[in-house]
Amino acid sequence: MDKNDNLHNADGNQPEMDNVHMEAQDSLENAMVEESTTPKQMLEGQETTDSDGSNDEPIKEGSNKVEEMVEDASTTHEDAIVEEKDTVENSADPIVEVDEDDNEPQDDSVKEIPEKDYNAMEMPALIAELRELMQEYPINSFRTQADDIKKAFETADADAKKEAQAKFTEENPPVEDEPAPVFEYKNELATQFYELHSLYRKQKGQFQRDKRKQQEDNLEKRRQIIEGIKQLINQEENIGTTFKKFHNYQDEWKATGNIPHDAYNITWEDYRLATQNFYDYIDLSKELRDKDFERNLVFRKKIIARAVELGAEENIHKALRELQELHRMWKEDAGPVAKEERDPIWDEFSAATKIIHDKRQAYYEERDKMSAQNQLVKENIVAEIQKITHQGAKNHKEWQDRLEEINVLRELFTKTGPAPKAVNNELWNQFRNGTREFNKAKNDFYKGLKKEQQDNLDAKMKLIAIAEEHQDNENFAEGLQIMKRVQAEWKQIGHVPRKDSDKIWKRFQKACNGFFDKKSAQKKEDSKEELENFDAKMKVYDALKEMIPQDDKKAMLADVEQHMSQWAAIGRVPYNKRMIQEKFEKLLHAKLKAAGLSAVDAEMLKYQNKLASLENGDANDFKNERFYLKKRRDEIQDEVRQLDNNLQFINAKDDKNPFLVQTKKNIAELSKELDVIKEKQKQLNILQRQIVKQEEEAAAAAEAEAAEKANENEASEENE
Repeated sequence: MDKNDNLHNADGNQPEMDNVHMEAQDSLENAMVEESTTPKQMLEGQETTDSDGSNDEPIKEGSNKVEEMVEDASTTHEDAIVEEKDTVENSADPIVEVDEDDNEPQDDSVKEIPEKDYNAMEMPALIAELRELMQEYPINSFRTQADDIKKAFETADADAKKEAQAKFTEENPPVEDEPAPVFEYKNELATQFYELHSLYRKQKGQFQRDKRKQQEDNLEKRRQIIEGIKQLINQEENIGTTFKKFHNYQDEWKATGNIPHDAYNITWEDYRLATQNFYDYIDLSKELRDKDFERNLVFRKKIIARAVELGAEENIHKALRELQELHRMWKEDAGPVAKEERDPIWDEFSAATKIIHDKRQAYYEERDKMSAQNQLVKENIVAEIQKITHQGAKNHKEWQDRLEEINVLRELFTKTGPAPKAVNNELWNQFRNGTREFNKAKNDFYKGLKKEQQDNLDAKMKLIAIAEEHQDNENFAEGLQIMKRVQAEWKQIGHVPRKDSDKIWKRFQKACNGFFDKKSAQKKEDSKEELENFDAKMKVYDALKEMIPQDDKKAMLADVEQHMSQWAAIGRVPYNKRMIQEKFEKLLHAKLKAAGLSAVDAEMLKYQNKLASLENGDANDFKNERFYLKKRRDEIQDEVRQLDNNLQFINAKDDKNPFLVQTKKNIAELSKELDVIKEKQKQLNILQRQIVKQEEEAAAAAEAEAAEKANENEASEENE
């Protein structure tokens, strides 16, 4: 109890009792001593009834035994004790039963253990939960929680074992003529948990043994107190001293701790009988009896005051535990009071008890409401999991999205408080079965992907073989096309088994990087040559630029053609300097016109220079030129059709119409350009056919040479 409550003196030890009652008690006991030293003096006020006069029989000197005793059931202490006990035991709800789930009563200084749904926790969380309980709470205060954690862990461990066994069976199908593999289940988490739980049981067992020993010691003390009270009636001493000893025994009784439960009833009954016998042999004076009643009344009012304070306690479990202790003190530690006070103070105590009981009822009603809400939330979660499982998914991404949704629902289910006990376990089973069904559907999907993934693996292995075959290809133009193709195909192929994914990707990447690294190295070498080519072309360009017009057009044309030949003989230039070609063609066109050639002839002669450069190029150069010519031809034809269409809306008889004149001029120019384009396409086709023919002849010659060498080798082998 708190240090500042109204019961800090209510444990039977009264050195701090208020001064008024202390002075009254001391003066009363002094008077009793004085009376006992005067043998002839009559003890005044030694009444045993409320209605009769005082007993005139003197008490013998040095003895507390009475010669005669008049009994009145309404006023004697023993009857008061019995009546008080019966009143408490026969009243409704005499001691409030605290719902502690069969755990040991907790000290008020110990924080409340929050309610948790252990069934919804994973195995690591259960281990952490048990460890936290052992570290933060007394070992005797969480038996129910420890049992629930153990049951939840055993269930989770059994589920994990079933899943592991099912996976093992799937991965190790039976094979003929081979012994079946043996399934072994090892769970490190289970080892950790059972070691921790064993330590908990060991500590709890030691606590129970220590507790039992302490209770047996307390039992022995109480038996000694009972024997001491029994011996009081046989001692030859004055009544004041005897009564003071009796009060000391009562204080010792209250201060003694708990005793074994199986000895409680008989020990309490022995104590009550010993106390009753003591009162039977000591006929107290009315004044002394009234003071004893007053002392007991003060003690009971302190109990009532503390019960009233508990009505404002926010922690209902703490209030109920302390109220239970107050009822025990009311029944066992508090003595009887005057008859007229018995019913009023009991009614007052019952009223204070009812306030706490009503709060307890309201607390559990509110908890039931929360449990009902939690039930609704969990039912909705289970229904949503079943809905997601029923919908399924079509591909890996969708299954991963569904899995993320399930994980969110799982976390929400775990964080939601417990549902009513009647349905809590059933909801957990539904949730667990729902997640199992989802996992089964997901696993079935991925099982179906295994064959597809194996096919993907085979396809990617073929691409790896191609990449490795061409990683040393010195024909970089050909190798580049092949590498681009296999990389594009690689991206189109789906997933492969996870265990092979990183390995084959590194192998494929190594082959591709090997080719591109060599290509980059060669490009650096080519760049040096290209720079030299650029310098050479600049010299040709400058020489052509400095050429002055001549009267002899044929000589000038021959000189221009010589520069064209020099230009065509020079190889590639760097990509960032490719504009030199356009500048040269413009200059060349101007010089050819100066040499007397028409625009068309000049263009075609200039194109011969372009064809010479294409002959030394690669397949991409032909492809790009063919694409350009076709594109330009289509553009010219579209423009001519548009202009012809425009002429339909112009008066053809008006030859002076400037729009008509310009349109016809544009059509004529486009037609000339179209003829040039067609001629270029013709020359390009001729050149390409020549190149193909040369390649075929070279290949045939190579084959013939190889066949000839083979024949020579066969002939030499025959001669040998």
